[in-house]
Amino acid sequence: MRTSGSASGYRVEERNSFTADWRRGIEEGWINSMADPITLQAIKEVLARRPQSGSRVPGEPQNVMAFGFPRSVRSEQGRLEIIFEILEDDLTVWLEHINPVD
Repeated sequence: MRTSGSASGYRVEERNSFTADWRRGIEEGWINSMADPITLQAIKEVLARRPQSGSRVPGEPQNVMAFGFPRSVRSEQGRLEIIFEILEDDLTVWLEHINPVD
């Protein structure tokens, strides 16, 4: 899924690994297929404008970052984390993985 933005914004794209994680999350119940796509779209809009708003991932290159947010209301506790890669030359943010944490 591509996020449109201004001419100076970044494109936000999903790698196959992210799509596979998303499907697994729906199957396992830690992603709500009704509500969480709205949250994901909001996160994409943030990343399109401010890709550096994530946090560094230890042991990964500087352009690989994480964005954490509360887990779906279907889950009792914890958070979700999106791992993404910023490609400055292409002005593209690639969503790599989404996983539950905590």
